[in-house]
Amino acid sequence: MATFTPPSGRQNLSRAIRFCAILISFLLLCCATTAFADFQIAVTNQWWSEASAKSISQSGTNQAEIVQALRDVPKSQRPGLQFLVENMPRQDLQSLSAAFLLENVAQAYESRDKAPWGKTIPDELFFNYVLPYANINEQREAWRKSLYEKCAPLVKDCKTPGEAAQRLNEKLFPLVKVKYSTQRKKADQSPSESIESGLASCTGLSILLIDACRSVGIPARLVGIPNWADNRGNHTWVEVWDTSWHFTGAAEPDPKGLDHTWFEADAAQATRDSKEHAIYATSFKKTDLPFPLVWAPDLDYISAINVTDNYTPKSKLKHIDKTRLLVKVLDRPAGNRITSKICITDPNDSAVHFEGTSRDEKFDSNDMLAFELLQSHTYKIQVQAGKHTLNHEFATSTNSQQMLVLDLAETATAFTIVTPQLKPKDQAKLKSALTDFFNASLEKQSGWKFDHSLETLLQKNEPAVRQIAWEAYRNADIHQDLKHDYEAKQVRFQKYLSPYTVKYVGQKPAHGWPLFIAMHGGGGTAKEVNDSQWKMMQGYYHDQSSVPGYIYVALRAPNDEWNGFYDDYVYPLVNNLIHQFLIFGETDPNKVFIMGYSHGGYGAFAIGPKMPDHFAAIHASAAAPTDGETSAKTLRNTPFAFMIGEKDDAYGRIERCRAFNETVKKLRGERTDIYPVTMEYQPGYGHGGLPDKDKIKDMYPFIRNPVPTELNWELTDGVIKNFFWLQVPQPAKKQEIQAACHNNRIVVTTTNITVASLLLDGRLIDFSRPVTVELNGHSSTCKLQPSLLTLCESLLERADCDLAFSTKMKLEF
Repeated sequence: MATFTPPSGRQNLSRAIRFCAILISFLLLCCATTAFADFQIAVTNQWWSEASAKSISQSGTNQAEIVQALRDVPKSQRPGLQFLVENMPRQDLQSLSAAFLLENVAQAYESRDKAPWGKTIPDELFFNYVLPYANINEQREAWRKSLYEKCAPLVKDCKTPGEAAQRLNEKLFPLVKVKYSTQRKKADQSPSESIESGLASCTGLSILLIDACRSVGIPARLVGIPNWADNRGNHTWVEVWDTSWHFTGAAEPDPKGLDHTWFEADAAQATRDSKEHAIYATSFKKTDLPFPLVWAPDLDYISAINVTDNYTPKSKLKHIDKTRLLVKVLDRPAGNRITSKICITDPNDSAVHFEGTSRDEKFDSNDMLAFELLQSHTYKIQVQAGKHTLNHEFATSTNSQQMLVLDLAETATAFTIVTPQLKPKDQAKLKSALTDFFNASLEKQSGWKFDHSLETLLQKNEPAVRQIAWEAYRNADIHQDLKHDYEAKQVRFQKYLSPYTVKYVGQKPAHGWPLFIAMHGGGGTAKEVNDSQWKMMQGYYHDQSSVPGYIYVALRAPNDEWNGFYDDYVYPLVNNLIHQFLIFGETDPNKVFIMGYSHGGYGAFAIGPKMPDHFAAIHASAAAPTDGETSAKTLRNTPFAFMIGEKDDAYGRIERCRAFNETVKKLRGERTDIYPVTMEYQPGYGHGGLPDKDKIKDMYPFIRNPVPTELNWELTDGVIKNFFWLQVPQPAKKQEIQAACHNNRIVVTTTNITVASLLLDGRLIDFSRPVTVELNGHSSTCKLQPSLLTLCESLLERADCDLAFSTKMKLEF
């Protein structure tokens, strides 16, 4: 008989394991069969090209979305979606949803079907210039439906895409309340970003107009140039297709229709084979040429076509005797553009008469009133803006294009003042006496007396006497050491010595060379590093062919210390450098500029505010003010700009710059004619790579006013004794002097100062009338006389023709 024996515990475990193994094998077989079936279905349903499959392989974790879109797209719209997938940038492949792509494609096809011109648009153009959901690197968004709802009613009676594009350019921007502004948040704004803020750059405006055109079935593309031929900056505009490509400026419709813009003459100067000066059109279809994004130079995934030949004549006719003069009028130095009536005449030919209206802030920053004038010719210009009228003379250069920037504030002394000449006999006598004085010993000079007849000449014609005195000083045999250093390209103060390099750009203007002093980065580091930084600075700022000539000096710091460009020895050293070029370099004293990056920017932040009377304008990049060394108060009359990146937060740079900017705003108050100081905040940038290499062009129009009528001098060292027409012989920190001179009344307020002097002349006061001086609330009146000896002593001390004064009045405290 059989006997049942219960299984042991080990036998039970073994059977359980075998059962689980069989079950798992079965399940795996089922999954594999299902997966294979799905794979077969996918292969069977893969209607798209190998190029699309390659794009799918680059879509990363977003692969399912791209495949889903390809599976679900209606058969009639497959070619369009396939085109997009084949040409999409990698970041779009990895981020855009199936719903986004399907909606974009469906609405694009629908707009083409509804447009009267839809059937005339070839597939190739439709795919590349109607179907795409983006133009460049702007934020991706679903704009078609909302823009179609706004734009379709505007173009409902238009018969051609060109007519419709012109209508949209006229009507859309007022409808969505978007206008041009340099205050926009960023260049590459999407339509919703521009509409939300109401402000856009030429690029943002172009994106909005292109997407509006595409929403109603008009082929449109973005076109741009990285830099105009005269180096005054980049520009972006729009092309639309109507049997061929036609151009227009976004938000700048011309009454004459397409192919009429303010930049036609500029575009005609483009150079096809120059990466910087060629004209490019975007292409969603991939090409071997990247579209240059000035605001994002490292991005290379936007494809382009070189269309320069469409804008340039087959053979450029060079009018070698003509200059294209561009005129810009500002409300103050470094201020806002204003609308003014401009009239230009030829003083020697009454038949020559040009008129026009300058552009204000509504217009693109590169859009300027233009005139075709003879080269190397003198003209008169009249500027009328409200109650303000300016009348001046100016001379054109030999450049094919020249820019003239005028401002209505006091610092706009940008033109030649014609000085009546002395009689030859008087001139010879004066020159001889002045030459004797400047060549005399210090002992003899201290007791010198000029002939009374020469003093009379000064009273009658101070400008002419000043000029002759300057020439006598320049030619005196007292500058041997200075000349030695100039010829050796070095400058010194006491034990400190700085070499420099010199580059001449363009031709010398009639009033002398403008001088740009550039200071390098580095600082407290090895000599090799500072030498390398100095070498880089020698070509850092771009040469500017759009302006008359200038001298570019790259100054080496006198040491390798942290504060190499902002210590007490630096200010006399820079003064001596300017002195060299005024004496030997034929430099215009009212066109001296200083600028720097990082270490050099800190130098500009110190040198500029301490001695603004030396400069026409100052610029600092990637730097910040130094406590106790930089005072915003001294910049009342001098253009000063500082560029700082959003992410440049080391050593508190960005916060210091923001605080400095707030201080300037408080000092300026409600006035617009003082403190021409500008903070140039650069979103997304850190310490390096700031877009400042064309700063020479921006600074060039400024001209120093050596005798502003209002001064605010906060002293920050024990070195600098002169400030425009003020003098403190014992300077020290925590001293301050405020002064204003109007209508022969001078009001002076001081803090912690016991000795000071006023330096005056016919530019500030009328010597025929009494002068009232109010010092710290106490008034006195006196009669002043110009003195030739004082003028000469002032020249010896300041070494600057326009900072020499004929009267010195010591203040009694």
